Amino acid sequence: MQAYRGFESLPLRQLIPTPFSSTRSGKLAVSRTSPPQLEVKRVSVSGFVSSKVSSAAGRGRRSPPYLTGDSSGWRFQMRLSTVFPQADFGIAGAAPILRAQLGPRSRREAKQLARMLAGLCQIICSAATGRFATMELSDDAQCDLFQQVAQVCQEAIATALAEPSQAVALAQALGGALTSLQLVQQEVAKGERGAAAVVQNADALTRQALTDILRLASHSEAALAALSAAQNIVPRAPEIVSPPAAAPPKTELHRVLPLFSRISQDYIDMRIAKDGEGHADIQILRLRRQTFIDVAGDRRPDEYFPSDLQTYVNKMQFWPANVTKRADMAGRSTLEILERNGDFSIAPAMAKKTMADGYLANIKTMMRHRMQDLKYHDPFYGAKVSFPKAYRPSKPREGVSIEVTNRVFATGVKSNLLDEALLPLLAKLTSRRLGLLTYLQGSDIRQKDGVWIAQTNGIVEVEDPETKKKTWKRVPIKTGESMTFYVLHNYLDEIGFISWMRKQNGFVFKEAHNHPDPSKYMSKTMQNHLKRCGAKGGEVFHSLRGDGIDGMRRQKVDNRTRRLQAGHELGDEHERYGFRALSAEESERLANLPLEHQIDWSVFKGLDFDALARGRRSRGRRPKTKEG
Repeated sequence: MQAYRGFESLPLRQLIPTPFSSTRSGKLAVSRTSPPQLEVKRVSVSGFVSSKVSSAAGRGRRSPPYLTGDSSGWRFQMRLSTVFPQADFGIAGAAPILRAQLGPRSRREAKQLARMLAGLCQIICSAATGRFATMELSDDAQCDLFQQVAQVCQEAIATALAEPSQAVALAQALGGALTSLQLVQQEVAKGERGAAAVVQNADALTRQALTDILRLASHSEAALAALSAAQNIVPRAPEIVSPPAAAPPKTELHRVLPLFSRISQDYIDMRIAKDGEGHADIQILRLRRQTFIDVAGDRRPDEYFPSDLQTYVNKMQFWPANVTKRADMAGRSTLEILERNGDFSIAPAMAKKTMADGYLANIKTMMRHRMQDLKYHDPFYGAKVSFPKAYRPSKPREGVSIEVTNRVFATGVKSNLLDEALLPLLAKLTSRRLGLLTYLQGSDIRQKDGVWIAQTNGIVEVEDPETKKKTWKRVPIKTGESMTFYVLHNYLDEIGFISWMRKQNGFVFKEAHNHPDPSKYMSKTMQNHLKRCGAKGGEVFHSLRGDGIDGMRRQKVDNRTRRLQAGHELGDEHERYGFRALSAEESERLANLPLEHQIDWSVFKGLDFDALARGRRSRGRRPKTKEG
C-alpha cells in the first residue's frame, strides 16, 4: 500500500467551519448507487472538489458548491470520491453521495450551511483516510472501516442540522483528534529525530484519536471493532536512502512559518515600495497591525483561529474614535488605551464600518500576503464576526435637499475657487465619483456622436510642483466601467465650461494636485463645503452623485445606461453583452436630460473660469452660510 501523503497540508484551522445560526433540521441520506470496489493499493486525500450541479433556479446560473435546488427547497450534496477514490462501497465504480434536505431558505443562508457541513466531513475524512494508508487490514476489514467513516460523516451532518449551535464545538472536538494524528505522523516521519514520547506510544495515540472520531457513528460498536481488526496503524518511518539535502524542500513536514509580525511587515514594506513612505495608508497600516498583535498575540498563521478575530473585535470596541488625534493617548500602549476607555469615559467606540472595512480588512489582507510563497491557508477565511452594540452604526446616505444644493452652488461660485464652484455641478450632472473628476484633464474631453464626452486614460503624467520632476500616476479607478466614457450635459457647454476645460494643459483642477493625495484632499474639502452650506445627517458630497442617478431614474433612463454613465459595475451577464459603452441614442438623451426647475442654475452663467482657477484657498475656518 502506498504511504499517505499530503495530510499535513490540510491545517485544522482551514477545516473548521464557520458558525451557523439556523435551527432548521433536515433529513439525511447516503446514496449507494455502486457496489464495493476497494483497491488497497492506494488511498489518498488531496481535499474535496465541490460537486457542480445544475440549478433548478434557471439556466445560466451555477449552483453554489455542495448545493442543488433553489430557495424553495435546497439540498446538501457531497460525493466522497475524492476522499475514497477507489474504495469499495457497494456496486462497481462510484463512491457514496451524502445528501441532506435543508428545506426552503435564502441562497446565502444555504451556502453558509453547506460550507459548514462540508467542513465537518473534511475533518472526519481527512483524519481517518490519512491513517488508513498505513493500516494493515484485510480487504473486508478495510471496506468495513471505510463504511463506518462514511457513517460518521452522516451522523455529524445530522447532529449539525439538529443542533446548529453545537456545530463548531463538534468541529473543534474532531479537530483535536486530527491534531493528534498529525503529531504522530510528523514525529514518526522524523525517524530517530522524532520525539521519543510520541514515537514510542504512536500506536496508542493513533488508536485513541481514531476512536474519538468513530464514536460518532450510529453503530459505534461495529466501527470500533473494525478499528480493532487493524494489526498496525502507526505510520511507517521513512527509509533514509541518502543524506538530507542542505536546503529543505517547500513541502518539509516540520517547516516553520514566520510570525504574523514578519508577514505583516513584509506587506507594509511592499506598500512602501509601491506607494512611497509618505503615503497616508502606511501609518494607518502600522497602527492597525500593532493593535492586532497586542490584542490577539503574535503567532504563526497556522496557529490562529477564526475566534481570534472575534476576540479582537470584542476588545477593540473600547478603542477611542480618532485615537491618533488625541494628545492624552500619545505614547500609551494598545492595552493601556483599551483599559482607560473601558467605560467609554474618554471617547465613544469607532464606527462599525471603520472596524469592518478598515481594521479587519487590513488585518486579513496582511495575513494573506505570503500565502502563495509559503503555501499556507488563510486562518480567517469564511470567518463570521459578531459586532458588539458599542460600535456606532454608519449614517445612511441621503439626497441633498434643494435648499442645500442651491446654497452649495451659490456659495461655491462666490468662493472664487474653481473646485468649490464647479466640482459639485460636475458631480450632479455626470454622476461620476469625486476622485475621477479630480483627475479630469483637458485632453480627456472630446466629441462623439454629436455630444461632448469625457474619458480617462487611467494613467496620467504628474509634475511635482517643487522638483518639477514628472512621473506617471494611476487615476483612482474603482471599477472597469470607470474607464468608459461619460456624457457631459449640454448645460456645461452652454455656460462655456467645456470649451475652457479643453484648453487646459493638464489637470482641470490643478490646485488639488498641489497636495500628496488629491482625491483625499478634495473629499475633505468638498465635505467641509457642504457642511458650511447646511448639509446635515447623511447629506454628503457623494449624495450629489446619487442625486444625479436618481434624476436619471426619474426620467426613465434604463438601468444599464445609468450604470455606464455613473461608472458602476454592470449587473448580470445579460447587461455585459455587447459593447460596454453608451450608444449614440443613449448619449444624445443623457446630454439633453431636463434640469430640475427648483435649482437656480443661472449662478453658473458668465463665470470667469480663469479667475476661478487662479484663486487660492486661505487658511482658517470660514463662517457657515446662513440658511434662507
